Amino acid sequence: MYRNPLRTSSLICALALSATSNATELDALLIDDTLPINPAISQADDPDRLPAVNADGADLLDAINGVSISRFGGRGLEPIIHGQSQTRLNVLLDGAYVHGGCPNRMDPPASWAALETYEQVTVLKGVQTVIYGGGGSGGTVLFERDTRSLALDPGVHGRVSALTSDNAIGHDLLADVVMSDTQRYLRVFGQTKKGENYTDGDGREVRTAFDHRQFGAVAGFMPNSDRLFELSVERNDFSDALYPGAGMDSPSEQGNLYRFRYLDAPDLAWIEQLRFELYRSDIEHLMDNYSNRTPPLYTTGPLTGTPMLRSAPTTSLTDGGRLVAETRLDDTRVEWGFDWQLRERNAILYNMDTGTAAALMYLWPGVSIDQAGLFAEATRNLDGGAQLKAGLRIDRVHASADRANDAFATPTPNAAYQTYYGVTAHDANETNLGGLLRYETTLEGGWRLYTGISRSVRTADATERYMNNWNMTPAKRWIGNPALSPEKHHQIDAGLSWGGAKRHLSLSAWYDRIQDYILRDTARGQPGILLADGANVYRNVDAELKGIEIAASLRLRPSLSLSASAAWVQGDNTQEDRPLPQIPPLEGELSLDYSNDRWGLGSRLRFALEQERIDPYSAQEVGPTPGWQAIDLYGHYQVNDNLLVRLGIDNLFDETYARHASRSNLLDPVAVRVNEPGRTLWLKASAMF
Repeated sequence: MYRNPLRTSSLICALALSATSNATELDALLIDDTLPINPAISQADDPDRLPAVNADGADLLDAINGVSISRFGGRGLEPIIHGQSQTRLNVLLDGAYVHGGCPNRMDPPASWAALETYEQVTVLKGVQTVIYGGGGSGGTVLFERDTRSLALDPGVHGRVSALTSDNAIGHDLLADVVMSDTQRYLRVFGQTKKGENYTDGDGREVRTAFDHRQFGAVAGFMPNSDRLFELSVERNDFSDALYPGAGMDSPSEQGNLYRFRYLDAPDLAWIEQLRFELYRSDIEHLMDNYSNRTPPLYTTGPLTGTPMLRSAPTTSLTDGGRLVAETRLDDTRVEWGFDWQLRERNAILYNMDTGTAAALMYLWPGVSIDQAGLFAEATRNLDGGAQLKAGLRIDRVHASADRANDAFATPTPNAAYQTYYGVTAHDANETNLGGLLRYETTLEGGWRLYTGISRSVRTADATERYMNNWNMTPAKRWIGNPALSPEKHHQIDAGLSWGGAKRHLSLSAWYDRIQDYILRDTARGQPGILLADGANVYRNVDAELKGIEIAASLRLRPSLSLSASAAWVQGDNTQEDRPLPQIPPLEGELSLDYSNDRWGLGSRLRFALEQERIDPYSAQEVGPTPGWQAIDLYGHYQVNDNLLVRLGIDNLFDETYARHASRSNLLDPVAVRVNEPGRTLWLKASAMF
């Protein structure tokens, strides 16, 4: 029989609480956190478990214990898991990789997830599987649709929702309709969201506005119960996105996503199930320093006092796919296959002083990074309810920069690389080997134990390898390193969980020893860096990361529950005995919730301790970050079977605070810390038909 393509979760995250669910046959080894998004598919008994006000996908992930964020603007938030972000996380949108168009990550992958059109998001922390691509040392994030399950109810049905707030999100409107019969289905959806400049706790306006429009369609054909053909097309349009943490804004950005999926249970003795997927993400991104802000003025030379106008159109094209076969041998399930990604990225900085584009430099000089991998992963049931998983994958990577010898008004990219590293861009080839071994068992007293070891290898991304932001002021330069070695992560993790319907406790710890960690640093004449002029450079160092997560819940009465969670991580550059930059402090939550069949109320305390462990040499660090705390109130009322109303107040006491992890801008690579929203009143209504 055909199996639902959504993976069954073994740990369900109730808001910021990781609570154990009943482990299914072979998926229990995936110690993950899942948030339901579509009430039609999740059938969640607590609507308040899902945060209502979300700018993008990372904003939602922040609700999960152990996931922090880095804020750059109103959208484009960057998730941080196990102290790692950016390309140290594998983020898939319904099976597709989306690599954004901005070299400075105004549009990281999670920002392309139009949340209300997905059914759920699953976070696999650390390395728990090898089937979703190479790397992923920090974790894997799966935004998943399950249109087939929605289509099991023949006819026409769907949902609409509307949200408004007085701070941050002006409106967020959705329409999602499914039409189906016994063999065919068509799903069409559209969403429009308007982000506004919000005020922080001190009443200061923060430039975070943006407009987002998304629409798409999913068509499926099921000739029988074992076979599915599915094609999806969607378009995301962003406009006038403001970034207070950057020297530029984004007046326009478009992304087209195409996916094809074939699922089958072929009548073959050695293949029980088969999954074949293809995808393409095509991103066009424009950023400049004058459309939505007052540009800086020239301070020297004949143009003194006139505006300095800069524009940077970029493109990012990703083609990829995977073929996964499943074989079952007695009590062992084996998933094996191959996957591939072909990435092309281009970015040019233009001088627009005269109103006519004059090219200055290649930021991404025709970068191509191609990766193909073979993998196999076996999960075996052992005696006494124990399970063992073993996985292995090998990836072949090819990277090149076809325009590294081309120049405009500045030195060629190769001249920049030669200046700082003594190398030029050459075709780079890597063979990267990764794998994992995980064990889970039940102990006396109802305790559940898991432990695992893994090796994962991450290749340098386009910015780390080939960035070319040359400036006459050396401290404002930002130069990639074509000679970077790939990161090798060697991790061990372990966890315990215990509980049932009335109480729950979970504790996990992990350690990651990293060889050739890719560090963004300042040029101080270190080994391999030829100058000591303070430019932003990249180099390999040895490092380690370690952390602890804890969560607990207690049902005080049938309708009243108390929950708490906290996560701590520490990162160190062991080669030079200094902290790694951009590591969040200890963060946590404490919640009290009441809920019955019709309505519910809750309160939540969010907090973070002070972060004093910073890298004194990193331009990414603003400095120590004060601790903070904020209280949220929320509630819901189920008007009838089809209509749900939610309302709340975030940051009730209008606290002024910022997350520690900060982002630097493109024109002047110095980090800027952006405050979080102050008091926010919100109201959301969702209706199904």
